[in-house]
Amino acid sequence: MSKNGNNNRDRDRARNVGQKNVNTATRKSNNVKNPRNQTYGAEKEWNYFHLPIFLVVAILPLIVRLKTYDPKMAQFSWFSGQTEYVDFFLYYKQNLLIILSTVMLAVVIYKVYKERRSITVLPVFIPLAVYAVLALLSAAFSKYPYFSFHGSIDQFESVFALLGYCIIVFYVYLHIGTEGELQSTLKVLICGALLLGLLGLLQFIGHDFFTTELGYRLIMPAELRGDAGIDLNFGVRRVYMTLFNPNYVGVYVALVAPVIFILLFFQKKVVWIVLSVLSVILLLIGEFGSQSLAGFIGLGAAMVLMLIFLRRYIFKKPIIAVSAIAFVLIGIIVMNVITGNFLVNKLKNTFQIPKTEYLLTDMETLGDGVSLTFKGQQIKVRCSLDESNVLSLQVLDKDNNTIATNFDPSANIYRLEDSQLSDITLGLDVTQPGVFYIQVEENQYRFTNLTEDGTYYYVNLFNKLDKLKTAPSFLFQGYGDFASGRGYIWSRTIPLLKDHIILGSGPDTFTMTFPQNDYMNMSLYGYSGQIMSKPHNLYLQIGVQTGVLSLIAFLVFYGMYAASSIRLYIRGRFDSYYAKVGVAVFIGTAAYMVTGLTNDSSITVAPVFWALMGVGIAVNHKVSSVRKQGN
Repeated sequence: MSKNGNNNRDRDRARNVGQKNVNTATRKSNNVKNPRNQTYGAEKEWNYFHLPIFLVVAILPLIVRLKTYDPKMAQFSWFSGQTEYVDFFLYYKQNLLIILSTVMLAVVIYKVYKERRSITVLPVFIPLAVYAVLALLSAAFSKYPYFSFHGSIDQFESVFALLGYCIIVFYVYLHIGTEGELQSTLKVLICGALLLGLLGLLQFIGHDFFTTELGYRLIMPAELRGDAGIDLNFGVRRVYMTLFNPNYVGVYVALVAPVIFILLFFQKKVVWIVLSVLSVILLLIGEFGSQSLAGFIGLGAAMVLMLIFLRRYIFKKPIIAVSAIAFVLIGIIVMNVITGNFLVNKLKNTFQIPKTEYLLTDMETLGDGVSLTFKGQQIKVRCSLDESNVLSLQVLDKDNNTIATNFDPSANIYRLEDSQLSDITLGLDVTQPGVFYIQVEENQYRFTNLTEDGTYYYVNLFNKLDKLKTAPSFLFQGYGDFASGRGYIWSRTIPLLKDHIILGSGPDTFTMTFPQNDYMNMSLYGYSGQIMSKPHNLYLQIGVQTGVLSLIAFLVFYGMYAASSIRLYIRGRFDSYYAKVGVAVFIGTAAYMVTGLTNDSSITVAPVFWALMGVGIAVNHKVSSVRKQGN
């Protein structure tokens, strides 16, 4: 008995010692500080410093309010004399973004200088800082500083907005420290996506909230309300949510839906599982309703990345994973049928664009006439006053030899006798003295030389005089209709890059920089009378407006983040909540970068992207630090 009693006491003593060692190790583990001096755990959900983040990811995209303003563009010959424009979706979003980013900057400064808090600045922030500096310098040295510092039509993404994006990234990085803070941010993101999804659903079924009495009162100032209601002209059942343009619905869905969908696999609380499923379903319905092909391409890229990074999870829980993916695919097929085979037709129309070769290849206003090249033959048209003060037209070939014309009194036009030029007719504009026109096939171009300098000018749709030139082009020659007409815009934007290597034209100045006087090609490609306010490409937008160097800095910034994400998650090790969020955010932001190939940065979606970048950098740093400590 004595011997057995001693053995029992020895075992109890060993058990107590072992438990003491475990407790000691646990305390040591819990006392390890994370790299930004915050507690590693879930005990802290959020504080007031997180409110700006919540507002950026959920409330800012929802802002809709009428604003009347002077676009300050009446001085440009290619712009109408209109001095009053209206905006619903951009102006107040920019204002709120600037306010929130200013608050964020103040908080960071306060914590650094008042609380003497040490801040770890990661290498990934160096190219981001370079991008910010180049954006600011581009604004300061811009030919159009007003627009760089205030914003312009269809964009309202001034230099303060761009700097705000950079501040958001750093602020989010600093304030996402615990699991609770991370979860709270993502819950707010889900709530924001749900609200946008509900608005999209109502628009899809033909009951746009903003056409209701309540919606109308919310977005219209009292002094401007009337009985006519509101028509935002996006088409019947076309989904735009609150994002200004249906194309940006696709960008938002490609960014946010993958994040919510991936984290759905790791959700434990029923309420958030239900809300996550609802938000994904509503976002996909909104994507179909928006008819944004870029959104589907972004989602396709996200799906491929999911199969790569989550392959171990898929093999481990194949029933759940395959069921979820099948559910999404079936939903896409059903929605495609409901929308009249929209997705399939859109893909066919986008990538099966035949090469277009127009017979009219060049047109330019010169000092002594209007030069044009038709079927490879160059001619020049002149206009002069005869002794009776009557306008007469003369057509010359490239050697200044006269090309005979016949006047058709029944149609009041001149026809060229050369059979190769039979598709060209000339005439006098009876509504405007001194103006003549050249009609080439179905397109008509008006000109006059009754000007102060006596040279020839194009008379545009606003009856303003402008010099007409064929803009330089690069790539997409003959494929201007590619990607819903983006081929033409890109072909005229790429040559602008060589003039903006170091500094760009200035934030939000693409409208002023694009060759708006390329009237001939704009008419041929269906853009007659339109103002090109965006390049429909995130990377061209950055390269032109803030410079090619800033574009490189932006790509290096994202590339460093992407490289970190691939290194951390490619093996499928999601051993913490941070790692799960990290892979989800990486895939969502990667999909956003893909949509950037056919869409620009917009104040409606970009703030959410930059906030998620801050989340991604924060969790990557956390995962990397913990794994290093574990090793």
